[in-house]
Amino acid sequence: MGAGNLPPITQEEALHILGFQPPFEEIRFGPFTGNTTLMRWFRQINDHFHVKGCSYVLYKPHGKNKTAGETAAGALVKLTQGLKDESMAYIYHCQNHYFCPIGFEATPVKACKAYRGHLLQQEVEYWILIGEPSRKHPTIHCKKWVDIVTDLNTQNPEYLDIRHLERGLQYRKTKKVGGNLHCIIAFQRLNWQRFDPWNFPFGNIRRDMQPQAQGIAKSESEDNITKKQHGHLGRSFSAGFHQESMWKKMYNLHGRRNSGYQSYTDYEGNDRN
Repeated sequence: MGAGNLPPITQEEALHILGFQPPFEEIRFGPFTGNTTLMRWFRQINDHFHVKGCSYVLYKPHGKNKTAGETAAGALVKLTQGLKDESMAYIYHCQNHYFCPIGFEATPVKACKAYRGHLLQQEVEYWILIGEPSRKHPTIHCKKWVDIVTDLNTQNPEYLDIRHLERGLQYRKTKKVGGNLHCIIAFQRLNWQRFDPWNFPFGNIRRDMQPQAQGIAKSESEDNITKKQHGHLGRSFSAGFHQESMWKKMYNLHGRRNSGYQSYTDYEGNDRN
């Protein structure tokens, strides 16, 4: 997340961890990379370095895995709070591209309020600073939140390219009507190292595990990938495997607690005295 004690890794190192082999420039990521693919890769890299993290869709008004009930105003509050939190990071999926919101500015609508204290959300105009990995664009974009909301709320075949607002609303050459892949994805660093058996909510395990299972479902852009291709690309284990492993760990921990054995098993399954 950029704020821990581990050294940063290069793109090439990350690709090796994910199971890809060079030459990387010849890999066409577009056909098989979707929103849930990014979240699965995040989990794989976390597992590799034995750190804890979670990811989820922060705001997606339309299409598969949409954030039902979330409003633009609510998403803005969560995004601006998260951008001030060193344990949070974001990816914004726009037209055929992924890049990273890294900051924001709240500009008063009325000049006379420019140097006043706290202002209400409707009294300011929000701009989102977005880091750009492409060498064909400026390093940082500054886009109005209202334009980002317009992008996320368009539905096929209509779309808005946030990097080229001068082109206005455009139309894709597709037969599909409705839905939108564009969204904002949140990635969070977690600090828990172990669960004490007397504090762990055993009755809520299945409910807590459900979002994780949904989070690694196939994305719309992955539906046509064969199992053989998934294996070649270094995909991680299925949700069922992780759920089964978690249940085994919890069962083992609960059994030792009931037997009076004076130790505990941490989240990684290691015995500690």
